[in-house]
Amino acid sequence: MGLVRKIKSTLTRWLQLIKLVLVVLMINFFFYNLRSGIVYDPAFLENSTKENELMVSFPVKLRANSKNISIHTNISGYIFHNHRLRLWYEGRCIDSSDEEKLTVQFCDPDLQQAFSLTMDNRLIYERTGRCVNYKSHDTAKFLELVDCSDVTERFFTENTDGMFYIQRIVKNEELCITPMSERNDLNVTTSPCLEDPVGLTRCDKHASRMLLMEEGFFQEDRQLLKMAVVPPNSSCDFKACGFNKREPVKLLPPGQVGRCTKLWECVTLAVKTTRRPHLILRLAESVRESLGFDLPIVAYDDGPNDYPDEIYQQIAEYPLLQYVVSKNEDLGIARGRNLAVMQVKTKYFFLLDDDIKFNEYTKLDKLVEILDTTDVTVASAAYKVIVFTSYLEFGHFNENKANRRLGVYHEACTIVNQTIPNHPSCVRCDITSNVFLARTKEILDIGGWDPELMIVEHKDIFIRLKAAGMKVALCPDVKVDHARPTKIAVKGEDYSEKRRRAAGRFRALINNRWNIQNIFDRPARNHLVMNHDTGEITYKEEKEHESC
Repeated sequence: MGLVRKIKSTLTRWLQLIKLVLVVLMINFFFYNLRSGIVYDPAFLENSTKENELMVSFPVKLRANSKNISIHTNISGYIFHNHRLRLWYEGRCIDSSDEEKLTVQFCDPDLQQAFSLTMDNRLIYERTGRCVNYKSHDTAKFLELVDCSDVTERFFTENTDGMFYIQRIVKNEELCITPMSERNDLNVTTSPCLEDPVGLTRCDKHASRMLLMEEGFFQEDRQLLKMAVVPPNSSCDFKACGFNKREPVKLLPPGQVGRCTKLWECVTLAVKTTRRPHLILRLAESVRESLGFDLPIVAYDDGPNDYPDEIYQQIAEYPLLQYVVSKNEDLGIARGRNLAVMQVKTKYFFLLDDDIKFNEYTKLDKLVEILDTTDVTVASAAYKVIVFTSYLEFGHFNENKANRRLGVYHEACTIVNQTIPNHPSCVRCDITSNVFLARTKEILDIGGWDPELMIVEHKDIFIRLKAAGMKVALCPDVKVDHARPTKIAVKGEDYSEKRRRAAGRFRALINNRWNIQNIFDRPARNHLVMNHDTGEITYKEEKEHESC
């Protein structure tokens, strides 16, 4: 008995010693990372599951904008209930304009376009309570709405490696709900036109892929579009036309002016990078050299965190640099920026790409002065060589009222020259370069960037600002260096290639978020006419957009 007690006592002491060693190692690990400035993204540490269409993985403040909406299984009798069926590739919705056949339509927040899938696998169109069935026609199987009592075969969902499909077995073959092109002999298409039919086809990896969006989340996500008011007696007669306002900038009442006296207390640099910590270090060094002091920096990086000790040591030389490494190896620009801005503690943040450097003309205090004293939400700097400025205007731009478009008129801001009070070198604008100072709370209030956009997110954030009635200013005399590095490999994939991939899909997603057919870019000098007596601006007619 004495020997047994002695063995138990020895084992207990060993276990206690092992626990102590583990605690010490964890503490050292924590402080090492704290000293180095490397921070692990807790959202990804808690949930390393691959993100897919059936998952909510975005913070509550931006959840409706994530598009990764979970199926609500807590409603008795349903697999999913009251969800929009969005086409994954280009973002339009499946709907029934005549309440008989299913077709491709804009996702309209003013219409009931939701579906439900019951536990006995009946797919119900909520607007009429009728069920989805198919009707064979030659080689095609079109989807139509019928009385639920007439439906015998059932639909089911399939989720494979994050790709979500709605399927049905017909003659022992699994078929998917898929858009078909009337222009192309009813072949499967990833880019359907409005009113193109939806049918059952062999499953296509891209064309058949769906996003389910619960109606409440959808309404929150499209709130800006839903609240838009079409101007009366205007040739522009669709919802986004309500964004065609450009109010002049006004000074804040004296009681609302809050002066920023120390830049490091009111401005944080927010940067999304893709495994390029050397560029973030170059930026931090340029800030120190230009201003004579450091500013807080939040840099959000794609994973994994496999950097050498040398990188840790260099980051540690900048105490205000918070370098966040995600476990997701491909966050995308928009989501990375959202996550970076959510780490910001100051009232303003200065958005930058990772290949930017400060110089002697980067006068942040001027941009801060504008946000401190006026009702501007975004005050932009410019690249040292190129000044990017544009107006945004929705319209038909010809007699075809079915053609909804957005015009981007380059250099319009400086041509119209609507100056900012007390800052005659700065002008009212709609869209600028991605080097701007913004109010942190107001950007979060509009949902930030659309995380569905891995790339080409630039125009969308400024459309959001315009839709929300938020004002943008440009100060072309506040400049930064756009110092692009030489070609750099990112985990076997060139960075520029990563930026270009599937750009057509993401442009289509932007168009269909705002329910337009296309966006065109024009030089304002040739396509914009301004009446200098009245200040009225008119836009020249454009040729027909012929994609559909």
